Parts: sequence; C-alpha cells; structure tokens
Amino acid sequence: MRTHRSVEKFAIIFFVVILNVLFAPVVYAGIYYNIAVKGIYEDNVVGLLSDKRGVNAGMSGTGGGSMAGAMGPGMGSLYTGGSSTTSTSDTAIDFYADLGASRTIAEDTSLFLTGRVEHTSYSSFTQFDSTIGGLSVGLNKGFGEMVTARVAINGMLKRFGDSQRDGTAYGASFALKEKLSASFWLKEGYAYEKDKADSALFSYSGNEVNIWAGYVVLPKTTALLGYNYLVRAYDEPSGFKVTTNTVSVGIEYEFAEKWFVDAQYDHQASDSNVSGTKATDNIFSVGLRYSY
Repeated sequence: MRTHRSVEKFAIIFFVVILNVLFAPVVYAGIYYNIAVKGIYEDNVVGLLSDKRGVNAGMSGTGGGSMAGAMGPGMGSLYTGGSSTTSTSDTAIDFYADLGASRTIAEDTSLFLTGRVEHTSYSSFTQFDSTIGGLSVGLNKGFGEMVTARVAINGMLKRFGDSQRDGTAYGASFALKEKLSASFWLKEGYAYEKDKADSALFSYSGNEVNIWAGYVVLPKTTALLGYNYLVRAYDEPSGFKVTTNTVSVGIEYEFAEKWFVDAQYDHQASDSNVSGTKATDNIFSVGLRYSY
C-alpha cells in the first residue's frame, strides 16, 4: 500500500511538471479528448487476457489497450474456461476517457501529455473487472505529409475485481503512421510494459507489436484491419510465458460531427508453455465515441 501511495504522489507531481512544460510559454497548445462506451460479447473468456478484449488501435487512434494482467487465482485456472464444460461466454461494458494536451516545440514536432481512465465490468466474471488510470508523455514528429512518428513513456495504476492483481506499471511505446493516400493509411506500433502487482503471480514483462490498416470505403465510413502479437513473461512461476495472436476487423462511421459508432470482431488465439492452456476467444463489440 505504501508503494502505491508513493507512485500516486509521483504521478501527480509529474503531471503538474509536464503541464508547465506544455503551456509556459505557449507557442501553440491544443486540447483533445475521446470519450467512449462499448458493449462486448466474448464466447470464451480468457481470464489471463481479459484486459485485451477489443484491442482497438485503429478506431481511437490512441493505440491498443493497456497490458494489465488479469490472471486467474492459480495455475489451474489461468484460463477461465478452455476445455471446461462450464459456460465461459460473457458480456461486458467498457468505458474509457482520454484527455490530452499538445504543444508545438519545433517544425512538425510536438510534445504531448495524455491521461486515460478505463473501466470494464463483466456480467458474470466480476473477478476480471478492472479500473485502470494512466499517463503518457512523449513526442510526435512529422516527416513530410505522409509519415508521422510517436514515442511515449507510459505509467499506470490498476485495480481489479481480484485485489491480488492490483498494482502499477510503466513502459514505453513507439508508433509510425503512413498516410498513403487520401483514403488509405497504415499504422505500426511496439510497446513494452513492466507490471508490478501485489502478488508475484500477476507481475510480468510484456512486449507487444501491432499493425493496422484503414480504408475509407464511403464518405465518413472507414474499414479497419488489424493484427496484434503479444508476449508476457510472468515473474511467478519462473519461466511462465503466454503468447497471443489477435486478428481484428472493424468498421467506423461518423454519423455526426465528432460522433462515431463502430463495430469490431477480434479472433484471439493464445497459448503458454504450460500444457492444456491453448484457447481461442471470439470477441464482438459495438461502441459509441465522441472525439474532439
């Protein structure tokens, strides 16, 4: 608990310092935010990966969800269902809000700070409920009109339905986006995260790579295709590692200025170096978002 309070105090001080850097003196500053709610259905909830449902780097433009651990209470229940005869499907509601500020510091270069809060509630598997708050600070750099790069340092505070998973995390991320035409773009990203939970069973180091493509098929309508590769190495038991491959397809429609509806399907295939833990999860989601 003392560690959590220290991290929280540091996060507040860090936030204030960055705000001063962003706005004093102001060359150019901008405020932006995303607020969204999403309904989710999973046909085979994988507890270890419950925070990765609806990986959505394409639609929000802010990158995939956090890599917060959501492990079961022991090695025998890493995966909620898998081959179990008990029903492992469930529905969930996910809400998130991003608030950010940016400041131009040189030509085609800006410094940004983004805060994010996300809460997920499951109907049945409430032990996988999560509330995650985080800060990201970094640089955006443009290379002509086609290519944009982003590098960021990230920190998070996490609380779960199962308090053993509560903890903090830090990491870094890098992304590239290429606007190949007026209607087609690509985005690639890499993220590293070091998670420290109250229990060593839920502490890990994670590496994640993703690629997304977006194509404007109709005015204000964008089709999306994505792939995400994730590896998590857990502190306990020593040597335990989980690998996940997720393929995503989605569509987004701007029905009014700055208002979006979207639908997405994710096929998530995971396995570990423990026998009997291979699992797949089909995830369907529908969301409403306001972006400014």
